[in-house]
Amino acid sequence: MNKLQVFLDFRYTQYKVGELFLSGKLGKYVFNYNPLFLSSGLELSPYTLPLGEETFVAERNEDMYNLHSLFADALPDEWGKRVQDAEFEKIGKLDISALERLAFIGSYGMGALQFKPQQTFSAGLQAVGLADLRKASQRILSGNANNIVEQLFRAGGSAGGARPKYLVDLKNNEINNIRYTTGELEDGWTPIILKVAGNNGDHWQRIEYCYFKMAELTGINVPPTRLLTEDKDNAHFAINRFDISKSGGRYHMQTFAGLMGVNYRDTVLDYSRLFRTAADLCLDKKQVEEIYRRMVFNYLGSNRDDHAKNFSFLMDGTGRWFVSPAYDLSYSSGDQGLHAMSAAGKRRNLTLKDFENIADNFDIKNWGNIVEKTKEALGSWQEIAGMYEVPKKYIKNIQERIVENKNRAS
Repeated sequence: MNKLQVFLDFRYTQYKVGELFLSGKLGKYVFNYNPLFLSSGLELSPYTLPLGEETFVAERNEDMYNLHSLFADALPDEWGKRVQDAEFEKIGKLDISALERLAFIGSYGMGALQFKPQQTFSAGLQAVGLADLRKASQRILSGNANNIVEQLFRAGGSAGGARPKYLVDLKNNEINNIRYTTGELEDGWTPIILKVAGNNGDHWQRIEYCYFKMAELTGINVPPTRLLTEDKDNAHFAINRFDISKSGGRYHMQTFAGLMGVNYRDTVLDYSRLFRTAADLCLDKKQVEEIYRRMVFNYLGSNRDDHAKNFSFLMDGTGRWFVSPAYDLSYSSGDQGLHAMSAAGKRRNLTLKDFENIADNFDIKNWGNIVEKTKEALGSWQEIAGMYEVPKKYIKNIQERIVENKNRAS
């Protein structure tokens, strides 16, 4: 495979965006916009792939699959890549191109981008149990994936992140009523991202659920979440798909890293750049304030995995951009205790003065209320964590970090 057609499907309006192919002459991936799409005025990646008649040649970067950042953004990180590799290995294919990975995603990824021709899967929807997903995850992680059905690979190979997760549908909030996703709202089915307990227990799923409870108390825009309990030893974290509107339409989605065209693993961005991007794209001061709330929560709550792929922007069919609901909010000790994104030029130990200076730079008048409300919400950590049976040693360790951060911001 050396060519793909790129489409944009909002469900109510569809476009052929252009053509992505591997140039035999250049040995690089090349993209051209469809001339008819240019008249739409829809900027899918305004900083790195602006609308135009020019030919866009991607630079080599293996961490971004050697693709343009718009398309690399559609592909998964460690977990989804492992799932894709396992599926291709079943048919004896070990040298997998970026175009083949995009065809694997096809129309089943996050957001409104689609890639054709897509890899086909066996017809029909199948029910799946939480235990099935957990056991399949363990087999994939151990390299023994021979007997896993193809729909499961599609569900897992389209999801990003480092830990096991799947795109599935949940019916009427019933934990025993799950199916491989169609990506559609229908008959009580809700598309969700499901993070499954792996080989090391379910404490991270419980911790993340508690962090979302606290984030909601601060006023951060979070999607509905659930803790789905398979049995007393296996709880799984579910979050509603935020790329699907209440009416069933799709939003185009780009992570902050994708918009900036950077590899989040080796690039430390500052929150100030994220603030400016939100202001430029969204033209709405409330969206900038939303980012500020998340920055304060991350630094006071020790969510140090706050890298540039853990913030996203959504665009609707009219071209209007807004900050996506929050995701991947959890405790993280960070590499050497550092945050993935800097704030005020620092990567740890922000003080109240730092929060004030950042707020002044971006005209956030109610910054003091945001900080106090965040401290109050994080003060409920022990109560919430105990309620959802987070192991005591994690409750204690995280409480110590939260208290340190709150005291520093007093």
